[in-house]
Amino acid sequence: MGRHINRMATSVGDHMSLTFANLLSLMPQVAAIQARPPGRLTPIARWLSAGMFALGALGAAHAAEEDGTATAPTPAASAAVAPEASVKPPVQNSAMDANTFFQIFVAEYLFQHGDMNSAYQAYLESAKQHKDAQLYQRAVEIGRAISPELALTAAKSWRQALPQSRQASEYTADILLSMGRSADLVAPLRSFIQLTPTLQQPQLILSLPRIMTRLQDRNAAAQVIDDATQPWRQAPLEMAEAWSASAEGWMQARDANKATASLNKALALRPNLLNAGLVAIGLMDLTPQAETLVKQQLARPDAPPIVRLAYGRRLAGFQRLDEAAQQLELLLKEHPEQNGSWITLAAVRLELKQADKAEVALKQVLNKIPAEGKPAGDAQSSPAPDANEIDQTYLYMEQVAEQRNNLTEALSWLDRADPKNERTNIQIQKARLLARQNKVAEARKLIRDLPEGEPRDAVMKYQAEAQLLRDAHQTEEAYKVMHEATKRFPDDSDLLYDQAMLAEKLQKFTEAEAQLRKTMELAQDNPNAFNALGYSLADRGVRLDEARQLIKKALELRPADPFIVDSMGWLEFRAGNLSEAVRLLSSAYQTRPDAEIAAHLGEVLWAQGKKDEANKTWQEASKRDPDNETLKETVKRFQATP
Repeated sequence: MGRHINRMATSVGDHMSLTFANLLSLMPQVAAIQARPPGRLTPIARWLSAGMFALGALGAAHAAEEDGTATAPTPAASAAVAPEASVKPPVQNSAMDANTFFQIFVAEYLFQHGDMNSAYQAYLESAKQHKDAQLYQRAVEIGRAISPELALTAAKSWRQALPQSRQASEYTADILLSMGRSADLVAPLRSFIQLTPTLQQPQLILSLPRIMTRLQDRNAAAQVIDDATQPWRQAPLEMAEAWSASAEGWMQARDANKATASLNKALALRPNLLNAGLVAIGLMDLTPQAETLVKQQLARPDAPPIVRLAYGRRLAGFQRLDEAAQQLELLLKEHPEQNGSWITLAAVRLELKQADKAEVALKQVLNKIPAEGKPAGDAQSSPAPDANEIDQTYLYMEQVAEQRNNLTEALSWLDRADPKNERTNIQIQKARLLARQNKVAEARKLIRDLPEGEPRDAVMKYQAEAQLLRDAHQTEEAYKVMHEATKRFPDDSDLLYDQAMLAEKLQKFTEAEAQLRKTMELAQDNPNAFNALGYSLADRGVRLDEARQLIKKALELRPADPFIVDSMGWLEFRAGNLSEAVRLLSSAYQTRPDAEIAAHLGEVLWAQGKKDEANKTWQEASKRDPDNETLKETVKRFQATP
């Protein structure tokens, strides 16, 4: 049961997310538009905080805009003039008429004195009278401070008066989006795209799925994207970016069929489109067809390197580590200068317990770290690693030393990563190494004495202490620690899950089930709790129909995960379906040659009378992970000789 704790959480998953935080933001951030986001309205100070001079300037700009006589200020007018200067700049009178000046003055006076509704009405009437964009924007701003409906009224009036104003469409769409009015969004959103310069339209369209995440109804959001971009998904304006945005919208709505159909259209128009490749990788969570599209793009000579990197990371997330390593090797063959990719490859190799290969990858980064007072050896052809990459390299070198059981060297790498002994995560690593040297009490004290700068630090400390005790075979003590943790943080799904796993190990099945069900309520999109309870029921041979539904749910949330496939295979074994069990377990083991999956596969093969195959499977797994408890217990039970 121990394997159902997410083992990637302390290896590939967490480390890779840290490694690449500064290198890239994968889909959906890759194509994010860099323009000012809608809704960041102009501060009051930009209108009248400078007193009458600002008011006069606004009036001059308004009048000049109306009659087309705006002129650039003369050098004399814009230069600073000392009091004793004999030449004074010419006076530039405001072109604003007295009535307009008075209207704006009164409107702002009302606002400054708290009469928001009157100020709103005054600005809106003045904007309508003069058809002035700045006055409309001010009315929208004040209206938004009162109610969304008033802001929307002003924005709609602005669009009607100035239909070619891109800003008016942007504000209208933003207000409707904040109100959740998806049915009314299409027209202003389409207008906003149409009024955007042609060269900027593709990036704006690609940004729509991220903008639409503000709508809670994902299906409605996807439909808005489709309707708003309809002109760009048909001739003569058809573009791949519009189809890619459609695919991403439907992917977010978890409609695999519509997402795949749109994605195929995008790739037909532009086979090497970066965003389409990233969407296909994201779509792998919903349908296996998407991976075919990823592979097709990567087979092209002009395939974007970032897609291969993203694909490698996704494979690692699926526990398909050998395939992930292959993709990263291909990427690094073409782009050896990418320090982050070497570090990610090392993380994958460590998860595969390939310490030597991990060290080879890490040395590619270590060799570029400048020695004190000296430049890096290969600085001209490849950039030196940044501080985060150096830090990750040291931490992975610690894992290399630990896998070789060289604890002294492991501690030295931790000292290099944290010379001042002030980083919580690294001090926790030191505590774990102390526990491995049978200094459990000292290790626990080190963890408990660590400061807590924020609540998450306390959660990390509880988890670390419990894992330390679990590794030391002090399961009851570990359970007590997690019990204390969940009393302090009763709604932390990670802590509840960890406590459930310990309860399961102590055969406190009722408690474990209650904690897992609460975890499911708190984290409905996390497959771990569904998988763990399904496996627990299957392993005990009880409520197998319910167990099947739970494991199916886990597979929906994380398709093809080898540990979840292993759970389904084990369920089939308990249900007496040996052939299907072997098929599933063989698939899981091929994807992830894990010792516990090997233990299950060997047991089913043994039950089929294939004892030689069972022994061979156990022997292979034992060479990779000789200390695995589940494997050792299984072999002992069958009196086999791995």
